[in-house]
Amino acid sequence: MEQNIRPQLPDPAVCRAQRILPDLVECLVLRPKPNECPHATFFGDGIFCAHPERDNLAARTEAEKRRRG
Repeated sequence: MEQNIRPQLPDPAVCRAQRILPDLVECLVLRPKPNECPHATFFGDGIFCAHPERDNLAARTEAEKRRRG
């Protein structure tokens, strides 16, 4: 029997975010689909993060980008 090992959102190992405005953070997750996350807010073509730790998620994503160059 095959086991489904798909990560569930929110998952700190998967979540990536980008600050758009001081109080607005965009979700950058593509897989698994962000519509499965209870903190995802859809508006127009954007998906925004309402996770309580969204500031930390955005900071970590930015730090990862800087490390990769």
